[in-house]
Amino acid sequence: MTLDSQSRQNLGMDLPPEVADAVQNRMSHLRPSVSFDTLWQRFEKSALGEPKVHHPGVKLVRRKWLLIVNAFVLCTVIVIGAWLLSPSVGAALQKSKFIELLYKSSGASFGNGLERIEQQNLSTQTNISVTDKDIRLTVADAFFDGVQIVVNYEVEFLKGKKNLTSDDAAVYYKLKMEDSHSAMMWTHVFTITGDHTFVGTTLLNTSVLSDNPQLTMLVERIGSIQGNWNVTIPLSTEKTAPLTTKFRPQTSGNYHDKHFTVDEIIFTPVSTQLIIKDDDIEGDLFYWIKDDLETRFEEGGGGGGYGERRLNFSPPSAINPKPAYVTLMINRTQIINAHDVIQRDIIADYTGTFPIVLEGNNGGIIKITGVQFLDDTTVVDYESSDSGNQLPFLLLEDSTGKRILASKRPVRAARDKYAYRVEYPRLESRSLTRFVNLVEEYVKELPKPIEVRIPLNWDHTKTPTSP
Repeated sequence: MTLDSQSRQNLGMDLPPEVADAVQNRMSHLRPSVSFDTLWQRFEKSALGEPKVHHPGVKLVRRKWLLIVNAFVLCTVIVIGAWLLSPSVGAALQKSKFIELLYKSSGASFGNGLERIEQQNLSTQTNISVTDKDIRLTVADAFFDGVQIVVNYEVEFLKGKKNLTSDDAAVYYKLKMEDSHSAMMWTHVFTITGDHTFVGTTLLNTSVLSDNPQLTMLVERIGSIQGNWNVTIPLSTEKTAPLTTKFRPQTSGNYHDKHFTVDEIIFTPVSTQLIIKDDDIEGDLFYWIKDDLETRFEEGGGGGGYGERRLNFSPPSAINPKPAYVTLMINRTQIINAHDVIQRDIIADYTGTFPIVLEGNNGGIIKITGVQFLDDTTVVDYESSDSGNQLPFLLLEDSTGKRILASKRPVRAARDKYAYRVEYPRLESRSLTRFVNLVEEYVKELPKPIEVRIPLNWDHTKTPTSP
């Protein structure tokens, strides 16, 4: 995969040249089993008329961007100049700052819930350190809520290494969970913080674990240097358990010939996990949820097998942290052809006068109600006419014609209307020229999902309850 200047412009990635070069350099050393170009060729073939799989509610116009973001996040190195972080500050880099860099490097592919880890001091300090070949690896802290794991660490070259490059700022490792054979999926980002230091964060999704598992990182290489920096990291839900609520609704139903039971819903400070038991061996069914204000929970991956699915979502919104109920929506994965979808760019000029109205999906509208040009970000406020247009694929366009993606996912800002706030990379007010809303329309009407309302009694105890 290559990221030339034209590709960056088309993607709207607001990357400084040195960051883009570092990413390109790092990408050249990755050897995925299937290249991005191969993935994109498959996508192009499907666009020429071959049927494709469609999950309800997932925008087709986002597919190329999502493929690029996923490859981009697979192993990203961010190079920070001395003007931004001194070595001493870099050594004490906080997760909140790192997560901000994560958002800037990967767009909105990570949920906003990660910010709460630092805001609520939910991680546990470990300060485990291993030194080999004059390189010290220190695990600073770890977060665990029973659903996902976030580990922060710092690497310091003690001798003979000055002015680290993106090739140096890489940790090669395998992960093992003690006393568990559960499947794990993870990604990471590395950030150079000084002439001889860099930090890393590894994010994992996993399945059933004990309250105090141990995660082992088998580190056999840092940069180009082989060695042994194996560390075992104790994890604990001590901080997150008091803020976690579990429900056992045991709500059952049928969708066509498939039977399902909502076995458990777990709300942690930074995520929501839905555990469903079904007989959908082929994996035809697609599940998602919304709250009692019709705010949709963002999908965050998951896994499962043997008749059980563990689906991860974003946490409840800050304005509605304890919804009276959630609605489970169920549909079949649809096979559609590209010619069955019409995609259009809806464009409106930025004049500085509000509201600015754009056409949305299915006859709805998106109303831009304000823009704030801040020192480090651009904040856009908008309102949607209906629940189906709450999360538009809204881009900014600057004076050069570059289209700019959101750096974070939209956050709902009001209970009584579909009002949202979304952040974009920093822009000068005079450089913003247009708003672009990408809409899609289906030639054939897709099957509507069934909806199952699941009441939530937040007055019960923190332990799982039966209805």
